[in-house]
Amino acid sequence: MKSSTYMTRALRSKDGRYAIALARLGYAEPLKNATPTADPLDHDGDGRKGGSTAPEPDEALTALRAEYQALAGKRAFSGWDAEALQAKITDMKGAE
Repeated sequence: MKSSTYMTRALRSKDGRYAIALARLGYAEPLKNATPTADPLDHDGDGRKGGSTAPEPDEALTALRAEYQALAGKRAFSGWDAEALQAKITDMKGAE
């Protein structure tokens, strides 16, 4: 009895996902009706990963982060917006 492993079943499969992956690895010919799926990290639609642009720097937020670092001695959490950071700075100044 011949053993059936995951790779042998995948090689015999007509599923397009296996066909594309295995053809890229050199194991099988690509299926004619198999279409590659879009990469989830393709942000600008050119078929390659990446392409996203960085947000514009907010000078007020940068100043608040510098003030928080001077008061607390550690960097501010990057998820805090300007209002939350200002509230934390006010609490720290009030506690002094």
